[in-house]
Amino acid sequence: MDYNNIYWMCNGKYQKDYDELWERLVPARGNAATKAGEVLRAVSRIYYRWYNDCDRIQPVLNESVAVSAIKAFKYLYQFLDLDSGFCTRKLMEDIVFADTEEDYELALERAVDAIIEWAIKQPDTPNSDDFLDEKFDGAFEFDIIRD
Repeated sequence: MDYNNIYWMCNGKYQKDYDELWERLVPARGNAATKAGEVLRAVSRIYYRWYNDCDRIQPVLNESVAVSAIKAFKYLYQFLDLDSGFCTRKLMEDIVFADTEEDYELALERAVDAIIEWAIKQPDTPNSDDFLDEKFDGAFEFDIIRD
């Protein structure tokens, strides 16, 4: 994997769009006012938890934790334009069930790319959900996979 061309290094595939969407849609605190902003906020938290803390979504989850983990993908499932070429179920499964750290990182990059492609096309649909509630952090564990 080329670590120079990832969002963590501020050089992702759609970095300019990501930065513009983040600035416009994601507040400094609390949930986003739009669905696109909340989805971007959620996937960014998953991404941040990996690159900053080496925490990843647990590959084996109990039912209540699994619900909070996939909550981050709720609107992606419902609203992503399938013409973008991404299968949202596969995106989530690739992240949750990645066998190696590199597979996890590649899945994260694909998910961010897909969400940016989707968010660019979205109207400012109002949002009242908070994906990053107190249960969200329960979906992570310290990375125990070592290549």
